[in-house]
Order: sequence, then C-alpha cells, then structure tokens
Amino acid sequence: MITASIVGGSGYTGGELLRLLLGHPEVEVRQVTSERFAGKFVHKAHPNLRKATTLKFAALDELKAADVLFLALPHGHAMDRIEELASLAERVVDLSADFRLRNPEDYPRWYGREHPTPDWLARFVYGVPELYRTKLINAHYA
Repeated sequence: MITASIVGGSGYTGGELLRLLLGHPEVEVRQVTSERFAGKFVHKAHPNLRKATTLKFAALDELKAADVLFLALPHGHAMDRIEELASLAERVVDLSADFRLRNPEDYPRWYGREHPTPDWLARFVYGVPELYRTKLINAHYA
C-alpha cells in the first residue's frame, strides 16, 4: 500500500486527484491540506466526495510524511517551499508549472517571476509520458 498526501486539495485539481486516489486499491490517502478549510471535512469543498471519504483538511504545518506527495498548489507556491515539502516524501508530483521548464531564465518570461530554487529544476521530470516515459519510470520528482 502506498501512502499519499495532497497539498492544496481544496481546488479543482486537488479534488479530482483525491477522487482518483480514493478509488485506487493500492493507495491510502493520508492527508489533504487546505489553509482555508483546515479542520473541515473534505466534502465541504468537494460535495461529490461526501460518501467517499471522512477525511478532513489539515493545515500545511500539520503535514506528515507519506510515500508520495502531490502538490496541487497555485502556480508559484510550490517553488517557494520545495525544500520543506520534498523532505516529507520520497516522491513528489507537482501539478503546477513550478518545475516544468529546465531553464530558470524562462520563468520571468512565461510565469512573470524569477525561480527562487533553480537548482531543483533539473531534478524534476516533466510528467508527459508520451515524451518522457523512460525518465518518469524512476523519477522521484515529476
């Protein structure tokens, strides 16, 4: 059984990811974070999950270790906290564009800001299996 947590689970992407993970027979969802909904049931933000889970949102500072950590934060947020977040899981999957590009000089042009942790860019594999299938197989950061 793989343990997984979702950081930023109150938005659309986090909710859809949670729905998929809850239905996976080999995954146990350990935590879902949301600062706005901390302490409230997940179904407050995702009514479609009312009977699927009794999980409550946790605050980010309550996040515990898991096998895989999914980052469903708004663009620009994961790059500011990657050191802290990566220390909580062997594998990290970022659903934003924070680690999508290899060249840090491209971030101001495309995303309107400098990348604060450019040394992390080379560690991530862009998660498009049609392009990077062999690299994704053993990737720890995608």
